Amino acid sequence: MPTVSTAYLLKIIESSVALGAPEDALYDLVAGGRAALAHPYARLPAELTAKVLNRAADDTGIDSIGLRVGMQFRPATFLDVGYALAAASTIREALDINSRYQPLTQEVARTRLDVDRKEARIIFEPAYEDAEMMRRITEAVLAGYASIGRLLLWDQERPVACVQFRHREPCEETRAFGRTLFGDDVRYGAPVDMMVIEAGLVARTLPNANPPLVQLLEGRLNARLGAYQAASSLRMLVIGGLHRQIRQGKPSLADTAKLLGMSGRTLRRRLQEEGLSHSELLAAARKEAAEVYIHEDKLTLADMAGLLGYGDQTAFMRAFKGWFGEAPGAYREKLRRRRG
Repeated sequence: MPTVSTAYLLKIIESSVALGAPEDALYDLVAGGRAALAHPYARLPAELTAKVLNRAADDTGIDSIGLRVGMQFRPATFLDVGYALAAASTIREALDINSRYQPLTQEVARTRLDVDRKEARIIFEPAYEDAEMMRRITEAVLAGYASIGRLLLWDQERPVACVQFRHREPCEETRAFGRTLFGDDVRYGAPVDMMVIEAGLVARTLPNANPPLVQLLEGRLNARLGAYQAASSLRMLVIGGLHRQIRQGKPSLADTAKLLGMSGRTLRRRLQEEGLSHSELLAAARKEAAEVYIHEDKLTLADMAGLLGYGDQTAFMRAFKGWFGEAPGAYREKLRRRRG
């Protein structure tokens, strides 16, 4: 059965609520309600994405709600996958990253890129054949691609040349809103769901390209994808949970256990069985996050200390030097020289 991550479904629910949908009605669609969405690595049926958006459209009267939710997608919506594609060197690389690691966030559909001399086609291959049932989640995904593509290119007019949907033509409100997102060439009742852009755009160098960060994140994502395909390792689950908590300070074992849906005693026992400790995994999670943050020139050392849950900058600098053998300022300068 195709599934989605709780983070992905939660983003769709929260975006729908921000547009006026009654939150209780949307959470009621999820078996276990809000509590089921608190577990960071739980997986839920992919069809819930369509059900949530269709219910939100019924309750708000906003037929175009799928498009409007997709407009709110940003690279950060997809956590490490999003950070990696945002640091890609080209649109082609970003789409490749997205395609390879899609299962970590959603199995609603897979996307693939087909390029010839004139155009590049981003083809959306849904997990469900029913185009009308899938309509609003398909609209959300393609709207997200358009929004994120413009952000990556720093080009607010392009890159969309044409969009095609399998579902039948919607009402005028949705058609008009679609034109504001995609341009005038939006087609319905097509054989496939697809977005078309100019072929030359997929090879254009992106202004935020950061190859060392992509390499770092791909190593991490490969491990997570392998763990997911093998039913997820405890180490990955705990570190993932810790990433959700460290901005608020130093999470306790009990805090992490609650987030993972188990008792503190059970988590401690399972960690001991695998030769792991909560404190060591907390340090590993902070090191992972620090490796990402140090690539971001806009973050000050004080910013990074706060994001890693340290009470003061000195403690962060001491920890960083212990992890990487040099002070964060020197490490960042080395990265800048490597990037040229």
